[in-house]
Amino acid sequence: MTARLKKSYEAKRYRLVRRFGEVCVDLFRALGLILLAAVLCCAFIYVYCLLLSATYFSIKETDVRGLKELTQKDILTLAEVKPAQNLLAINKKAIAKRVAENPWVKNIYVGRELPDRLVLELRERQPLTLLQIKNDFYLVDTEGDVFKKVNEGDETDLPVITGLDAVGKTKEPYFSSALKLVATLQNTRKYGYLGSVSEVNINEIFGLSVLTERGFYLRLGTDGLESKLGKVKAVMADLEKKGMLKGLICFDLTDNSKITVQRKGAFVRNQTETKGNGYRI
Repeated sequence: MTARLKKSYEAKRYRLVRRFGEVCVDLFRALGLILLAAVLCCAFIYVYCLLLSATYFSIKETDVRGLKELTQKDILTLAEVKPAQNLLAINKKAIAKRVAENPWVKNIYVGRELPDRLVLELRERQPLTLLQIKNDFYLVDTEGDVFKKVNEGDETDLPVITGLDAVGKTKEPYFSSALKLVATLQNTRKYGYLGSVSEVNINEIFGLSVLTERGFYLRLGTDGLESKLGKVKAVMADLEKKGMLKGLICFDLTDNSKITVQRKGAFVRNQTETKGNGYRI
């Protein structure tokens, strides 16, 4: 019995010694991995610091692309990039945020071209029209966003949308219709006979009216705007043959069944009225 107990005791001691050895090996392996990771981190930080201070990556050129309304000086002033700043040390998000403060900037991309070039690529807003609110004018881009109040000294040669009493009303459907009408008249030669648009007036009850630089005033109403514009050409051709296409002329197309033409200082109706595409003077 004693021999059996002694043998069992020695077996347990052997197992404990073996397990202790295995634990020590695992512990040394873990410590080795931790030490290796620490060394690698220190090496990485050291190399990173060297790169951030290396003159090889100092910014020698800042390339600003996509400028139309703005100047390179405007953008560089906003970007606040210091001379000879390390290209790898710049904060791209901070630069983009500062440049985007200019209302003309719609989007901006900040990139690096190693070893020494900083790239600022802009997408500027494209102004489509002016919006008059009381005595103030605002620039509106092609997407309908009011992005800048016009200040003294700003050069603008754009059509004006009138009839609104608050900037908040630009979210209403009739403002979108006015923008679409301006874009249609300005960007196509189809309606070149009308001349450039000077003003589009919005009336919440009677719809849209257009004044062109040739002295034509078109009351279009609320629907079928392009279809109504197409009818004006034939009427104008007839008026020109009669020598009556002079001065300020008003075309009232609010009624889909007829066109009423009024010359400045006179309003005379025909004795007979025609149907369909006919018109009255």
